[in-house]
Amino acid sequence: MRYTRRRVVGTLMGAAGGLLVLQDQPPMPRPRVKTPVNPPEPAEKEDKEGTEGLLRRVSLQTEEKELRQTMELLYARVSELKEQLQRMHTAEVFSVTVFKQTQEIEKLAKHLKSCAKG
Repeated sequence: MRYTRRRVVGTLMGAAGGLLVLQDQPPMPRPRVKTPVNPPEPAEKEDKEGTEGLLRRVSLQTEEKELRQTMELLYARVSELKEQLQRMHTAEVFSVTVFKQTQEIEKLAKHLKSCAKG
């Protein structure tokens, strides 16, 4: 018996449909699992012993106070030197007092730097 084109195509379509029916269904996506978020630990942990935390806080406050005082003193010395240099003519030679003031300013700046390092 001769197969016609229509019958061959129909047979192929039936075979393809049968294969589709036998194929597994696509997997269902699983629901996302929420992972617990752990907050980062604080930079400075609070001491359970109150005296150590209090002493640390007091030392930090004294260091801050010293830093601020040094900064104010440095600013005052630089302002004085600036005023002196503005009054001085360019033809004049620097005096010894100006040299000593610059040395004092350098010392204050180094002290300020050491205070900032902590």
